[in-house]
Amino acid sequence: MSLHQIFADDIRALRQGAGGHVRHPEGLRTIRLADRATRSLSPVLIEAEPGSGASALARAIHLASDRKAKPFTVLRSEELLRPGVDQEELLHDRLRDGHGGSLCIEDIQCLSPAAQSRLLDALAQQEGTRRPARLDMRIIATTGLTLSDEVRSGRFRESLYYRFQIQPIILRPLRMEPGLIDEWARAFLRIFAREEGKSLVDLTPEALDLLAGYDWPGNLRQLENAVYRAVALADGPLLTPAEFPQVAARAGRGRIDIPSLPETRAPAPAYDRLLPQMQDAGTLALMSACGEMRTLAELEAEVIRFALSHYRGQMSAISRRLGIGRSTLYRKLKELGLSDEAA
Repeated sequence: MSLHQIFADDIRALRQGAGGHVRHPEGLRTIRLADRATRSLSPVLIEAEPGSGASALARAIHLASDRKAKPFTVLRSEELLRPGVDQEELLHDRLRDGHGGSLCIEDIQCLSPAAQSRLLDALAQQEGTRRPARLDMRIIATTGLTLSDEVRSGRFRESLYYRFQIQPIILRPLRMEPGLIDEWARAFLRIFAREEGKSLVDLTPEALDLLAGYDWPGNLRQLENAVYRAVALADGPLLTPAEFPQVAARAGRGRIDIPSLPETRAPAPAYDRLLPQMQDAGTLALMSACGEMRTLAELEAEVIRFALSHYRGQMSAISRRLGIGRSTLYRKLKELGLSDEAA
């Protein structure tokens, strides 16, 4: 399970009257808006700071909808901003490939004027006002900017902006929702404890106080990573401030000694065992043991193995960070004999 699955479970729980695991009123409001978006073909705009989970919420809307068995296609800002890319053609390909499902356009403000016109035409098809074909796709966009400012500056089309104002969703940063931090921390704790095979049950009041006192500039993704590291360090039923040394240092709480790793560890996932045996995981050896330069093929294979381990088998994250398409990534994994591990 990951962040998008938590959001999807919240939407389903809300429908069943359970309200999801997020009890804070603002959190419930977000889930209600997301639930409404699953029932409509109107364009959805998610406004959020980096790390707030905008793309995860977009995927959750797809998973909780009647389109969950159809493609969920993502157009990433890295692809849009790649030198020499034809944004119009790229958008056209995504619209074609994701027909019947959902398309998430990350950082929609990165679309060129021509690509914005292409998207506007596609939305007109969706409403049945353009012929010959009606577009059958839920379009979800994310942005970390205030799009109204982009409209005023002339960088974003006003007509397209108003199309996305039908169902806007705002994900507030964690520093503005301190009441959500303990709920999210406990949710991540349950996930990672299960994955690591540990009998962790909660965080101590002191640990929760530490997390609540930090402003979390990286938002949910930063909190998720912090809890993951804490679970890996933990050797007891509760997470304490000792398992969050980096948070304590950044929050000005002084130094906290990091506990030693427990002797008995749960078996590592298959993709963790693929990590190249390097003295420093942040370096890449350019020379072979016999003093010769290693081939590009060898270096590429090592980078892919490292990415498979570092991102814990998450194909979307791996393809995005390596700057290659998912189809290319799967082909390279097959060539390296890593398809089974990736699956």
